[in-house]
Amino acid sequence: MLKLFTIFAALSFVLASAVPAGANGVHAEKGASGQGLAADAFFDPSTSVNGITVTPFQDQSTLYDIFQIPSDFTTGTSYLLTFADITAGYGIFDCDNGTNGFAISADSTPVDIGTTCTAAALGTSESFVSFNEVDNTSTIKFLGGAGAPSTFYFWTTDANLTGLAPVTSSTAPEPAGLLLLASGLAGIALLRRRALQS
Repeated sequence: MLKLFTIFAALSFVLASAVPAGANGVHAEKGASGQGLAADAFFDPSTSVNGITVTPFQDQSTLYDIFQIPSDFTTGTSYLLTFADITAGYGIFDCDNGTNGFAISADSTPVDIGTTCTAAALGTSESFVSFNEVDNTSTIKFLGGAGAPSTFYFWTTDANLTGLAPVTSSTAPEPAGLLLLASGLAGIALLRRRALQS
């Protein structure tokens, strides 16, 4: 009987830790460079959206809000991003101009269009950040490593970001942890019930 409970508890732990409950994986990196001519793809002046400073980026006819993750992110502070609709998309916004900290246009003679982007080539920044997406939130954590950018900028659709806050230790437990606790308690209750019946 104890062997069956041990197997059940181990299987529950493996399943709970393998896939976070509610994960949806909607983040994707975008690049600022080469998105069009300087007249079609450019940064607007910074503004405040939902109390958060953002720099609008015009990408042809699509408007994105670009926001900087505070500098203590690269020293180990995780951040909680809250969105009106996470499925509208978000992710790291790379300059996509080698390791240069500025983006360039697709004009025949490229034009410097701004520096509100992560100094990295498209697709290279995500290896330094972990994402835990649940409902309309994402907890991001800096993983570190050689070649990591010193500053991270993220994108989302216009007015989609509703919150940006450091994660504190008083946050609610992960859903997977609660599932593990519940399955353990259910197993103990089952053992107790069978012991009383024998």
